[in-house]
Amino acid sequence: MRAYFEQLPVYTPVFRSTVDRVLQAVDESIVKKKGQVVEELTLHNKDFWYLKSGFLKEMYKSPMKKRDTLFNLIPPQSIFVNEDALFNTAYPLHYYLTYSEVEFIRFKYEDFEQIKKEYPLLQLLYLSGMAEIQKNRRSRLLMLRMRNTLDRVEWVKKERPELYKSMDRVTLAQYIGVSRAGLYRAFEKSNKHQF
Repeated sequence: MRAYFEQLPVYTPVFRSTVDRVLQAVDESIVKKKGQVVEELTLHNKDFWYLKSGFLKEMYKSPMKKRDTLFNLIPPQSIFVNEDALFNTAYPLHYYLTYSEVEFIRFKYEDFEQIKKEYPLLQLLYLSGMAEIQKNRRSRLLMLRMRNTLDRVEWVKKERPELYKSMDRVTLAQYIGVSRAGLYRAFEKSNKHQF
């Protein structure tokens, strides 16, 4: 988890004691098998989560569609939060499904508030971490605006190689916003294969 903080753009050695304090406060690891819904990430849970290993699917319950859709695929060594809790919505729209076996750690919101009083620099780490999450989401949204399916696939290969290497074609189609049949047609037309 220390490596996550150290790679944030705002990080300097000045933050070391703040990060040490955060690492003292995190809970023990939680392990989930592939295909499980993560019950710990409920609507009212405002905690921060660090994904040590594995991949999580953030799913969106669409009121307009019969099926839930993939909102995001969270790679290892990422910090994330349940967005429904942030926006205080009465109806949960997101849930998390393990795409592989995962291990993650909880950093309780109450601990965050307490440590922030002792170490005000924690607020800068928080803002930097949230900015990185938003930057990654914005770049994915820009990819979704690409017209050509194979351009989208190439974007994932280049920008998110760790995701690309672990995705099956169904998940890849969901991630790039095309139907499975559309993805297969694009691969057939170009004589390319996923790997």
